Amino acid sequence: MKELLRRGLRTAVTSALRMRSRPYPLAAGSRGLIIAPHQDDEALGCAGLIFSRRAAGLPVSIVYITDGAGSHPNHPQISPADLAQLRRGEASQAMQLLKVEAASLQFLNAPDGTLAHLSPAAFEAIAQRLAALIAPLAPTELFLPCQADGSSEHTAAFKLTARALQHAKLNPRLLEYPVWARWSPQRLIRPAFTSRVWRHAFPETVAAKRAALACYVSQTTPTPPWPQPVLPAGFADSFESDEEYFFEG
Repeated sequence: MKELLRRGLRTAVTSALRMRSRPYPLAAGSRGLIIAPHQDDEALGCAGLIFSRRAAGLPVSIVYITDGAGSHPNHPQISPADLAQLRRGEASQAMQLLKVEAASLQFLNAPDGTLAHLSPAAFEAIAQRLAALIAPLAPTELFLPCQADGSSEHTAAFKLTARALQHAKLNPRLLEYPVWARWSPQRLIRPAFTSRVWRHAFPETVAAKRAALACYVSQTTPTPPWPQPVLPAGFADSFESDEEYFFEG
């Protein structure tokens, strides 16, 4: 019953987003930067946009903030170090399918699961490291998970990015993409009516997004002896549509 209600609400919210949204233009000369707190956020939230930008010859850079090592706490067979290496490989494979060059992927390797609990000094240190990666890219458009996405790590990543942009003295357009908010669509109701909503539709290339999502095996399939994947059942499936939404302002 809960899943049926979730699906019904997602359908209703998506309809509202579609009605209020404008097609997102792929602006010639724009420089796109994707901020992903974890390896898979970028594929879930904007793989279609990434592939479309690359097909149009537009640059895309991606910065992964954490090492991704915290998704399987206390797993009896996969160590955090092994998991970090595995997820980095999955990200590289997924982005290769989306035509993003390996040189355009940056891994900050902040400890996964700690972003929401950083001391002021640790927060500032990570923000300055992030600024050092962002500054030479000089993005005109920066995509990052919604500030109110329902994940404390994503909220912290938003704050880190905002601070990093201050350090880098940059002011790109900020466009928020939903990840956990798409799974919990009640979180999208407010931004649907208070933000400028952009829609990117890619019916002809949706297979590319699905292929990129399929690379994240560690998140979407069981890791024995655990019988269930770490992501909720049906989570990844809710991102396989041929539309992505972004919130600005």
